[in-house]
Amino acid sequence: MKILALDFDGVIVDSVLDSLFVGHNAYLRLYGPGKKKYFGGELFTFENWEETKKRHQEEIKYYRALRPYIRGATDYGLIQKLIEENKSIKNQEEFDNYRKTVKFDFEDYEKEFYKERERLQNIDYRAWFNLEPPYPKVIEGIKKLLEEETKIVIATSNRRKAIARSFTPEYFGFAIEPEGILDKRYGEDKSEQMKQIVKLYNVKFEEIYFVDDQLNHLIQTRLLGVKVLLAGWSYATEPQKEEARKQNILLIEKEEDFYPIVKNFLKNTVLGGGSLLKIKNRKGEKDEDSRL
Repeated sequence: MKILALDFDGVIVDSVLDSLFVGHNAYLRLYGPGKKKYFGGELFTFENWEETKKRHQEEIKYYRALRPYIRGATDYGLIQKLIEENKSIKNQEEFDNYRKTVKFDFEDYEKEFYKERERLQNIDYRAWFNLEPPYPKVIEGIKKLLEEETKIVIATSNRRKAIARSFTPEYFGFAIEPEGILDKRYGEDKSEQMKQIVKLYNVKFEEIYFVDDQLNHLIQTRLLGVKVLLAGWSYATEPQKEEARKQNILLIEKEEDFYPIVKNFLKNTVLGGGSLLKIKNRKGEKDEDSRL
């Protein structure tokens, strides 16, 4: 049996505004509202959110630029701190070095982050859900794959409790059982989640096909024998994409290509080198090579 494992943030949904909204509030609740002056030093609410976005477009733009370097929930607090300190980060190495040297209450922030997200979901789950819109073509592709009886699981650094409700017909339009959502309880290292998939579904690592927007996660899991694909439609930077090509990791540039590429990848139609994929044209008359 083949298993398609999908990351959540950056693969299925664009969670930039959710992480900003929740992360900002968690940061202020930890250090005190009004003491941190970026974004006006005010807590975000569903009622003031639209006006806030208009007034702080530059801060949001910078936040979005830093999003590709995130590895887990605690890093959302680091972005808040970087914005507050008006520091410039240009690549993953600089971000990781900052993380190693900065004085920051990682454990307390993480607790506050998930506490704040739960608070917002309890106020209005639909309003929270709208903060992280799904990628339409990815959702469409997942529906098709499920209809074709593809086994799909979620491998995420998020919390199952926070996102399970989204995987219902009411929200995404399809269902994945909570048991099929492997979350951060298994560790933020995706290799541990791959090991759990092997145990739960009695498969080999080579039978797992994993899509993530974080290159380092793919490099880690490929060492186990997992087949990996980089989601290029969200947060992956050009240097990360170039590194993926150098390492022969398949890159899906556009969300529109998610379904045809994944479907063919599951059928083992990958050509040598990892940079080409043989895809049937719509009429099925002949094969054509499509660069990823």
